Amino acid sequence: MTAPLIFFYHRLNCYSFNALAGALDADPALSNLPVDIALTAEKLRDLAISHVGRHGRAIVALSVLTCQLDETRRLLGQLRSEFGSRVLILAGGPHATACPDDILAAGAHVVFRGEAEITFPETLRRVLGGQDFQKVQSPAERVDIEAFASFSPKREMFGPIEITRGCAFACSYCQTSGIFGIELRHRSIESIVRQAETLRSVNRRVVRLLSPNAFSYGSADGRQINLKAVRELLAALRSSLGADTKIIFAHFPSEVRPEHVTPETLDLLEEFADNDEIVIGAQSGSQRMLDICHRSHDVESVLRAGTLARKHGFKIIVDFIFGLPGETESDRSQTLAVLEELVGMGARIHPHLFAPLPQTAFARAEPGSLPPEVMEALERFKSRRGIYGKLDP
Repeated sequence: MTAPLIFFYHRLNCYSFNALAGALDADPALSNLPVDIALTAEKLRDLAISHVGRHGRAIVALSVLTCQLDETRRLLGQLRSEFGSRVLILAGGPHATACPDDILAAGAHVVFRGEAEITFPETLRRVLGGQDFQKVQSPAERVDIEAFASFSPKREMFGPIEITRGCAFACSYCQTSGIFGIELRHRSIESIVRQAETLRSVNRRVVRLLSPNAFSYGSADGRQINLKAVRELLAALRSSLGADTKIIFAHFPSEVRPEHVTPETLDLLEEFADNDEIVIGAQSGSQRMLDICHRSHDVESVLRAGTLARKHGFKIIVDFIFGLPGETESDRSQTLAVLEELVGMGARIHPHLFAPLPQTAFARAEPGSLPPEVMEALERFKSRRGIYGKLDP
């Protein structure tokens, strides 16, 4: 079976497309389906022209974050204007999940809400078979992540291995719990090792593990650490991969909660993982703001995590969100004081500017802004090499 399928493979959502490609691999009717990759809007248009010329139509798949909404509107408007009914636009992702009408109004023909490992292949089968694809129903239960790979070796679409899906905390600014649920689903150690061995077989010598909270692996409630499960996972990976493949855990594209940074978890990283740096999610240095955000940890746990990590020889990146709803001058002062302590111990701060996201408690809040004194403080930290990246929304 052949078909003109194009993934608009943006750096912000490439992991989602890796997972969808893995779902296509698991479907006997679609496992050999050709997929073209467009990294830019210009490449997407060129591929659409080519596919329409050869096949009479093109199928374009996009994944949309809220920060991409304006860009998506322009892109879909251009596609519909130039190709009309000869292009079929399939869209999913966080914004499509929370606000499907926005994406339909922008020009998409089909919108997938939530996890699409089941509905995306089924829709494609119906489209390619000339059936009514609008009758596809979302499954009543959450996707069994054990049934699908995190990437597609056949299509050379590689990336991190998703080890856990879902987050128990439902922080006020974050969509993860709304999209994937508060009950965690863990991929089995056997499946994770199998995917890691696949990466090694194609000469990929770095295995990254993806989770909303790295040390939650194997946890029944997502809040209490299952140290035995984490140890078994990392030990199995090290035993299988040997010393010539790097295991990256508790670092990009994952992070750890500060209260889960303990001597025991750090010992496991030292024993089995290869990263000498970890990413800690703090978000604020004000206890009042942490409580409003439903972070379920205190300020002291952030400082304690930083101190412990540095004592064990790890470098640290600490995420903070600035401009949170209701943030006062006092909250900002307390946060900057915490930043001073962290940078003083050798941490780098990864600053983010608050942006309201649908399907969250802060969905109706105004976007964050920074007063001059905060910008000046961040510049001072930057001059001390205490800032990682740039101020991201």
